[in-house]
Amino acid sequence: MSSISEEYLGAVIRKIAAVNHILHWSYDQVKFENIAQNYFGVLIPIVLSGKRRGKDVKYSLVLKLAPTNEQYRVSGAVTVMFVREVYMYSVVLRKYGEIQEGLPKTSQYIIPRCYFVHEEYCKEAIALQDMCAAGYKPYTHEMFLDLSHTLLSLKSLAKLHAFSFILKNKNQELYEEIAQTCIPLTEHTNLRYMEIMRDRLDQALKTFDRTLYIPLLFKLRLNCAEFFYAAGHSVQNSCLCHGDIWKENILFKYEGNKVVSACIIDYQTARISSPAYDVMYLIISSTNTKLRNKYLHQLLDIYFRTFEMILKELGLESKEIYSRQMFDKDLKVVSPACVIAANTALWLSNGLQEVGHVRSKNVLNTKEEKAMALDTYKGIVKAIMDDLSRFGYLSLADDNP
Repeated sequence: MSSISEEYLGAVIRKIAAVNHILHWSYDQVKFENIAQNYFGVLIPIVLSGKRRGKDVKYSLVLKLAPTNEQYRVSGAVTVMFVREVYMYSVVLRKYGEIQEGLPKTSQYIIPRCYFVHEEYCKEAIALQDMCAAGYKPYTHEMFLDLSHTLLSLKSLAKLHAFSFILKNKNQELYEEIAQTCIPLTEHTNLRYMEIMRDRLDQALKTFDRTLYIPLLFKLRLNCAEFFYAAGHSVQNSCLCHGDIWKENILFKYEGNKVVSACIIDYQTARISSPAYDVMYLIISSTNTKLRNKYLHQLLDIYFRTFEMILKELGLESKEIYSRQMFDKDLKVVSPACVIAANTALWLSNGLQEVGHVRSKNVLNTKEEKAMALDTYKGIVKAIMDDLSRFGYLSLADDNP
């Protein structure tokens, strides 16, 4: 990932200060060698201090900056993702904030405040409220979420989907504009993404060679584009979804040792899809097989009850828009695409992607480390396929999933 110079960083902060009418400003940041990076940009936490309307102010911000070197922009993915996230914060989430005014606090969707966006090519920037400074933390102590964190994540996701349906039904003009920007994921709209998905399925086919999972993996590989198309077009209804909702894109707030709130972040892949895609993807990517087998029905119930409640509070009935029966049907339609995406994410997060523009953050140095990582990946993906087969969402046999 390209580095960000002090000069460039200062120029970005100068713009943020000007837009927010902050005078006599200064900023503190973590040391450059400690800057966190995500797969499609650089994250820089800063504290911006100064005067606004004669009063001392201090803002804890996270700057999300696109790589300025064009060599990292070859595929076009970074550009598309920043355009989408800028749009989400400057238009969509701002509108959601207006929609939820007057709702009880427990019904509100947590939205980081956005202080600045810039869309110029190779200079894209977003300045967001640092939710960690507001008491939110990533879930880092275990590989998978426990029950309480999963339930809160699904409740938050249900609010996101409900607000989308509210907008779709009460402001069709804006929703149509959103649908033109946050387009469904298909081979036509993102060929590079599909190529990556198929490549990681090739890796899975090698890993699971001579096992009972080969027929399913082969069908997923052969029909990859069709399965993603179905998740956006062959469903009972669709709305604006997150598109990449797993534990790495959720922050949590605690009171004592109890988790009390979830904040969903990173909207680069927001797109029109079935809500069931987000729900199923979150569950299979962020929980272990023990939790899924014991609580899957409870997780789906909590999600849908929250979705139903938010719609009702804002004057809509789920049975007229997106009923539980529709949701249950869509879960079966989207499951193949969810498995394909989870396979890619797990290959990456386990340190197995060593080449390409998007590489694993985890660097594996020895053969032993790589073998252990491969075994971990294989065990997780196997459990996902087993569980979805057991619950009737996929088939391991030689018929269609």
